Amino acid sequence: MGAALIAAGLAAPVSVEQGEAGDAMRFGPALPGGRVRIEVPACAADRVESAAFAGEVRLGGRSGTAALKPEIRPGSYLVIAHCGSRTVTGRLPVSEERPWPSLLPGALNYQMARLSGDH
Repeated sequence: MGAALIAAGLAAPVSVEQGEAGDAMRFGPALPGGRVRIEVPACAADRVESAAFAGEVRLGGRSGTAALKPEIRPGSYLVIAHCGSRTVTGRLPVSEERPWPSLLPGALNYQMARLSGDH
């Protein structure tokens, strides 16, 4: 049963939000005061903004990371990606609960990071 639980958690997707005109934004787990991975596969965004972010966020194309304000409360926050004259929007879900994979031993977390490309 434990192996099934781990397998189910490893298969858990990052959050995907639909933006305008069917574009999508993807977010990694978001905790107050933490960093969140942002992907904008629909366009090469030069910057991304949200009231949840601790400062200005510049992306190096279609992905990057943002620091979250430590004082934000759990909920859903609007995110706007600027792709030249075009914008893509999404909703960033912020939670106070850590995703369970962060509770795994370091070796398993390292393997997960390698598989997801977050190393």
